[in-house]
Amino acid sequence: MIKKEVDRLELEKRKYIRGRFKELEVYREEVWHCNRCNMCKEVFGWYMKSAEFSDLCPSFTFNKYDTYSSQGKMHIARSLIEGDMEWEDSEELLHIIYSCDMCGACNINCLRVMENNPLEVFKALRARAVEKGLALPEHKRLFESTIKHNNLLDAPKDERLKWTEGLDFKIKTLPQESADVLLFTGCMYPLETKVRDTLKVIAQVLKAGGVDFGFLGADEKCCGLMQLHVGEVGMFEQLAKDNINTFNELGMKTLVTPCAHCYHCFAYEYPEVGELRFEVLHIVQYLDRLIEQGKIKMGKLPREIVTYHDPCDLGRKSGVYDTPRKILNTINGVELREMERIKDQTWCCGAGGGVLEAYPAQSIWTAEERIKEAKVTTGSDTLVTACPWCEYNFRNAVENTGAKMKINNITELIARALNKEGE
Repeated sequence: MIKKEVDRLELEKRKYIRGRFKELEVYREEVWHCNRCNMCKEVFGWYMKSAEFSDLCPSFTFNKYDTYSSQGKMHIARSLIEGDMEWEDSEELLHIIYSCDMCGACNINCLRVMENNPLEVFKALRARAVEKGLALPEHKRLFESTIKHNNLLDAPKDERLKWTEGLDFKIKTLPQESADVLLFTGCMYPLETKVRDTLKVIAQVLKAGGVDFGFLGADEKCCGLMQLHVGEVGMFEQLAKDNINTFNELGMKTLVTPCAHCYHCFAYEYPEVGELRFEVLHIVQYLDRLIEQGKIKMGKLPREIVTYHDPCDLGRKSGVYDTPRKILNTINGVELREMERIKDQTWCCGAGGGVLEAYPAQSIWTAEERIKEAKVTTGSDTLVTACPWCEYNFRNAVENTGAKMKINNITELIARALNKEGE
């Protein structure tokens, strides 16, 4: 099959990379179809450029044992479905299941080769673990934080307002006021001090573009994707129902979010739960629209070499690859250089799927590997991304290694170029 045809099929099948909330036993035929081809472990052959950066699965590469790969977990699922093993048979079982970032890299290659959906199987595995009361302690704390504060970071609700301090304009608070656009901030940007200032920059760029926008303030609730990914399907569905009702009652035209997790959740998971009577866009899609409409005009920046990291939930799971690259290539003075593993073959940042919380050593190692790839293969000064979780973990990796690499959200480059307008 020629490459063009494979790419077409991959786009058609992308709709399957989402939660369908099925029981583990439904995937019996799927797990039996795993033929141990090893395609889940490495970059797809057509896109592989070197042995050094050929690995695709962080869990397998870090733990160096086949059981941690997608095909290994598929066989665990088969054994559990067929009764060949029980959940109590191995103390390592939960570690194997939960050390996966849920990045979907294996899923892309498996769809191409076998038309299987291992990511769906892993969601069902984790859901069954939670049903049996086997959720990891670190993930139970996420559930408790959600119940208590409606966020993942165990932060009081009023902390969601901290990022607005110092702005020279007031942001509308919905539903007390009305606006055309809802800026859904997510959990990480407003509540994590390492990346909080990025959200302020995003608001300033929207203001400069003349956007009529507001936010939910302290009343914003978590999107629920993390809960879904670690197996708490019931909590996800309740959050989805609550949020859908809230959003639909606002009367806004467009929901814009800078979080790749939230974007994928709203655009691809929520329609499984209820009807969304508004448009859902990631911030890069919305800013691209403003640039096209001439509402954002940018000047020339001093020469800067950058590389772009595709967030898994924005790129691989949602198909948004070209828009951020288009924006970067629009900024005069910015030279975009690509890493070896990009787009649907990208290497995960390591912060997803509950790994950041439960396995911090693996998480930071994964981010450090990406920083290394960015430096070795592109010589870039700056790694640009479009997700707070990626941004946070890469900042940690830079601090941990002392690497000379700036970590920026793509909106930060736009903001700097806005200040150069007319030059």
